[in-house]
Amino acid sequence: MGATWGDLAVYAPPAMSLLSWRTLTVVFALANLKSLHFMWFLRFLRAFVRRLTDPAPSKHLSPRCLFLPAISGTRSPALECDYNLHKSNSTYFTDMDMSRGNFCLVLFSQPFNPIPGPAHFTMILGGAMCTWHREIKPYQPYELWTRVVSWDEKWLYVVTHFVKAGVFRPDEFVMQPWRRGKGGNKGAEKDKDEVDRAKAVFASSVARYVFKNNRKTIPPEQALRRVGLLPTDPAELAEVERVRVKCLPAGKLEAGWETVRDLFEPGPAALGWYHSAY
Repeated sequence: MGATWGDLAVYAPPAMSLLSWRTLTVVFALANLKSLHFMWFLRFLRAFVRRLTDPAPSKHLSPRCLFLPAISGTRSPALECDYNLHKSNSTYFTDMDMSRGNFCLVLFSQPFNPIPGPAHFTMILGGAMCTWHREIKPYQPYELWTRVVSWDEKWLYVVTHFVKAGVFRPDEFVMQPWRRGKGGNKGAEKDKDEVDRAKAVFASSVARYVFKNNRKTIPPEQALRRVGLLPTDPAELAEVERVRVKCLPAGKLEAGWETVRDLFEPGPAALGWYHSAY
């Protein structure tokens, strides 16, 4: 005799409760918060508001900040990973949006204004490239080190390196003097002098920005001088020019992609450390 639907129902496995599904959904969302819809906008808006309303940077900004990196910390959730089970190449550019956004607003927040004015300008991204060296595994923490590398008559060249978290630890955060250096960075693995920099860098990127006032292009040197990043002492200015000329071929990608990784130079000071995971 065939079984009835009532008989089959007796042997059906118990369904997962609605509460359990909700719990799993919440856990999944929290574990992938960075990759959810509208999160790019919310993360960038958060950085935008915090940098423009931070009263501290203006009094700490000086020529010593010109080539210092801004460090952003984050990690790669499951939704950022591809079929190879590591961070998807396309998602690196989203991270760089946040890192460069923090960096640019730290240095140029004073004259920045989206509404044209006699002394206002905007920064427009004119191009970016990325070269990959090592994989980033799911949920592996890493840092983005972003800094000015050079400029010419039109473009400001900015380099970003994806670096293993906690390996290189600045002694000082110039724009955040309250933040502790080496002693306050738990989880650091080795002293920077003992680490092979090439093995600690996951990816390298260079981007170029143009400064605009309405349709007028503002030379980068003028913008840098406006915010107080260029020294007035002739000897110091000559040293800045030496570094600018030396690094310009790498910034313009005339010296090959691998030279961009060589621009990673962790030192005893950084601009600041900014959380970018959400």
